[in-house]
Amino acid sequence: MPQDVVRYGLLSTAQIGINAHLKASYDSKNSEIVSISSRTAAKAEAAAKEHGIGRWYGSYEEQLADPDMDAVINSLPNGMHCEWTIKAAEAGKHILCEKPLAVSAEECQRMIDAANANNVVLVEAFTHRWNPHMRIARKLIAEGAIGDIQTVDSALCFSIAEPSGNVRFSEELAGGALWDAGCYAVYATRFVMSAEPVQVVGMSNDSGNWGIDTTFSGTMKFANGAIGNITTNMEQPFRCYITIDGSKGRIEIPGMFDDSGPIIIKRGDGRNGRQEEIVATPSPNRFSVQFDEFSECVLTGKKPEFPAEDGLRNTAVVEALYKSANTGSSVDLNL
Repeated sequence: MPQDVVRYGLLSTAQIGINAHLKASYDSKNSEIVSISSRTAAKAEAAAKEHGIGRWYGSYEEQLADPDMDAVINSLPNGMHCEWTIKAAEAGKHILCEKPLAVSAEECQRMIDAANANNVVLVEAFTHRWNPHMRIARKLIAEGAIGDIQTVDSALCFSIAEPSGNVRFSEELAGGALWDAGCYAVYATRFVMSAEPVQVVGMSNDSGNWGIDTTFSGTMKFANGAIGNITTNMEQPFRCYITIDGSKGRIEIPGMFDDSGPIIIKRGDGRNGRQEEIVATPSPNRFSVQFDEFSECVLTGKKPEFPAEDGLRNTAVVEALYKSANTGSSVDLNL
């Protein structure tokens, strides 16, 4: 392996790999995407030629056997993350795994064990944690800038025009609004709070008898008494935000996926005037920042800022929310 570049393969032709990871790799100082795979050689070849990727493989096994590839980006459907992350680890490949890391805490632990046993890096690819506005919010909350945090509200909603055949609507492949999008809102809440929920309640709806949730609403209670509410839906206009309310003010991030902010900080009680500060946060593409950090860990042995165990904890929260929605009861957590 070259000492200054990590060579990646896209495990599948999923659009997140081509539209986000591939483009971000061009701006990364230490990352290069060298191959792509699919279940058929024709599909992999077509994607490779269209997007200027040097090598293609008609099976994931063939790609993992490539000695000139150091790491994979696992962007397979949610229900396939565990199997192919473990196989990648056993092939000696580092794994940047798309969210959610897996669809159960037990699967996550198996993936972590495989990565450790084979001395490879495994990280869950939540890119919004690299955006400066999220980091500023996290720091301000830790410093008590808006007092004691009492409520957090976060949402990621979007609309899928043609749900039939879409993996997000597949029960078999672990689709569903919470697994696909709501996990971002769960993560954002945990991230800005720098804490884990101790109790959750969830409610869901399946609008078309798909066998998955098309709408999910969840509540998380933290040990300090703060309550976080998350909303996700696959049949609504796009929105992706987080707001944090404390005893002395409010923080708003209107676009969690907007790499360059802004973050809005409001201080005061709101009735007798309020000081408002709008902070721009110019920054590079969050996928490129993620590449730089992950590749640095591979090249130098540096520990990831957010290791796979963080992904396990997020998955455990999502799993508990689903359990609550299915049973109609709150679920206690000890993470």
